[in-house]
Parts: sequence; C-alpha cells; structure tokens
Amino acid sequence: MTEALLTDLYELTMMCAYLDNGKKETASFELFTRVLPERRNYLVYAGLQDVVDYLENFSFSPDDIDYLYSLHLFPDWFLDFLKEFHFTGNLYSMDEGTPFFPHEPVLRVEAPVYEAQLFETAILNMTHISTLIASKAARVYSVSRGKVLSDFSLRRTHGRDAGIKVARSAYIAGFSSTSNVLAGKLYGIPVVGTVAHSFIMSFKTEEEAFRAYLKTFPDRSILLVDTYDTVKGIEKAIEVALELKEKGNILRGIRLDSGNVLELSKLAREMLDKHGFKDARIIVSGGLDEYKVDELLSAGAPIDVFGIGTKVGTSSDSPYVDFVYKLVEFDGKPVMKTSSGKKMYPGKKQVYRFESFDRLTVWDEKSDGGTPLLKPVFLEGKRVVDLPSLQEVREHFLSEFERLDDAVKDIYMKFTRPVEVSERLQQLYDDTYREIEEKEWK
Repeated sequence: MTEALLTDLYELTMMCAYLDNGKKETASFELFTRVLPERRNYLVYAGLQDVVDYLENFSFSPDDIDYLYSLHLFPDWFLDFLKEFHFTGNLYSMDEGTPFFPHEPVLRVEAPVYEAQLFETAILNMTHISTLIASKAARVYSVSRGKVLSDFSLRRTHGRDAGIKVARSAYIAGFSSTSNVLAGKLYGIPVVGTVAHSFIMSFKTEEEAFRAYLKTFPDRSILLVDTYDTVKGIEKAIEVALELKEKGNILRGIRLDSGNVLELSKLAREMLDKHGFKDARIIVSGGLDEYKVDELLSAGAPIDVFGIGTKVGTSSDSPYVDFVYKLVEFDGKPVMKTSSGKKMYPGKKQVYRFESFDRLTVWDEKSDGGTPLLKPVFLEGKRVVDLPSLQEVREHFLSEFERLDDAVKDIYMKFTRPVEVSERLQQLYDDTYREIEEKEWK
C-alpha cells in the first residue's frame, strides 16, 4: 500500500483545480509554528526521515487510482495525470534533532504549486508527532542528571504508528532504550524489559516467581518487587539474589512501579548495599514525567533508571504543536496571509543560529558569525544528501541542546530564546503588507 492517499481530500481537489486552470507556477511552502505551546520554551525538530522517504517513493498505485475513480469526483484526465506523478521539486530542511523557535521554518518545499500543495497534509502529519514527542522527551532529559531514561510508552500511545515514532523521537532526545521491540528492530534502538505484575501473581509466592524468572533469564536479573508489600518484596528479592550469587550470577537490579518511590528507593538502596549488592540498579516506572523525575532526583532519590511511559508517549501536558505549512512565495513573488492573529513573514527564509539568539533572514541574505540551519535535501526531485543515522541524529541533538542557555531548558519558567528579524526581512514584510492592503482593501 502506498502513502499517496494519506492526505486531506481538499489537497487533491485543489491540485485538480490548479491544473484545470493552468496554474503551474513555482510555489514555496514553509513549515513553522507561530507560537510555542504554553509549557514549552523550545521545540525539537524530528520526522525528516519520514518526509524524505515519503517524497522519494511517492506514487499513486493502480489501486489508489481505482479508489479515486470510484468517488466520481475527478475527471479522467486528472486521474491519468496522477498515474505518472512523482515529486520533482526542492526540499530544504534543518537537521533532524535541531531545537527551534517561533517563526523559524524547519523545512521548505519548492515545486509547481499543484505539487507543493499536495504534500501539505502528509508533511504536517509526519513532522508533528515526531516533533511533539522529541520536544517532550527533551524536557525529561534536561532534568535527568545523567540517569538512564527508557521509553515504556507503547501500550498507551495513540496507535501503532505513533508507538513506533515515539520510541524513535524519544531516543533522539536523550532516551537510551525502549520497551518497543518493533522500534528496536526498525531503528536499532536498544530494547529492555523484564516482567509484569501478572507474572508474579501467576505463581504461588513472590519468591517462586523470582526464582522462575531467574531460572530462565539468569543474566537479566531485574526483579519487580512491588506486587504485594514492597518492603517484603525487596527482602525476598535479596534472599533470592543471595541464592543466585552462590551460583555465580549477580542481581542486576530491582524495579519499583508504585508507592512512595522516594522513600522506597532510599530504603531499597540501603538494603541492597547492606547485603553486598552495591552495583544493583534501582529502576522506577509508573506515572513519570519531567516534573516527577526532577522532584525525585532533587530529593536525593537513588534511582538509576527511569522507565517513562504515558506522559511522554502522549505529551500529556501539551498534546499538539500548532505547525503550519504556508505559501510564502508564488511565481518568484513573496506572499503572506494577513489574517488577525496569524502573522507570518513572506518570502523564502533562512535561519541563522548564534550563541544566544537566532536570526531570521531572507533566503539569499548572509549573516556573519551565524550558522545557517536550512540545507538542501532534494533538488529537482533528486535527493542530494545522505541522511545521518539515527545515532548521528541523536548526537546532533545532544550537542545542540548542550549549547542552549539554561533558561531555555528550564521546565518551570517561561523563557523564549530571542529570534531577531533582519532589516531586509522586516522591510519585505512591510512592503508586502502595504501591497496587499492597497490591492485587497480598497
């Protein structure tokens, strides 16, 4: 099955109307957000790999054409045109894993207007979920103080595709592993996991369950200790671990999933150390997000690994990014909307990154000392760069994130990194606004 029909109907009806009226001029559309979500000081761009795969392999299958024919909506000439249609334009993009801010385009599509228009919905869809989750995961990473973070979210993400994208996006933004086996296969992300409470309850006693699991997986000796009484569970885990130690194996850790995690983790650390298990790790899961992680670590919780699920996998406190894909140039002329509350800057743009601010400029403008963020990915329908591996994307994020001011990364305080608008771009905005005013508001 192709992804050509992963779009809103109006993208196809506009495409047909463009062609029917001879509209084939080159258009430039940019993807950006005007404002950050209330609880975000930055966003992390992700999803480029999906966009590239989509554009590179785009085509309408015979079955797609048959379905469109069955709608009795489109003329035969248009359906014949779609049979041979593929991407012929340019794509410029920031590197995946780059933090970005309001009004900064993360990508631009340049193509005949009917073509660039068609890709709007799919590009928004593919970049939205990945950027949303990478941005949430980055907030957890920012307070993790070097502790290990693992994605446990699959069972509550919004569908199968979302579960895969969440694991990838969280890994980009500093997580180290996932419980999602398919994501591990597809992306090479390390996979982790032991047992659920149901496994413990299916045996007569907790000790029997511990011994049974360690019999099968003696080298994956992480025991879930909070099914019944957590303190007694820790005691029983230590008892079984001492038996394991006599056979030459070691207890790798325990997992807490409920209760007063702060006090229980401190008690567990004390008990484990007392019996010689100083290297055993304490793993915590259950209802965690950046606030809970920061609260626990600030209070001195001796936690080594956090399993983060629902609240990151759904970005529960901020469940969407107001991404837009807007026409900024048509037939070589800058254009823009002037609707109330929907400000945008006309023309093709570049983003320059400096140490403590960004600068938004017109595309051909130089900004000495800054690093240009938008780079060519496709030219005339052909990919011109090899995309980095997922590990390289992750390393890029970690490097760029390290460079951001601490105030930007603060999870409690609202702070927006300055984004300057160059004089040339401001002049272009003023001139375009005046021209629209004179033409449309007479």
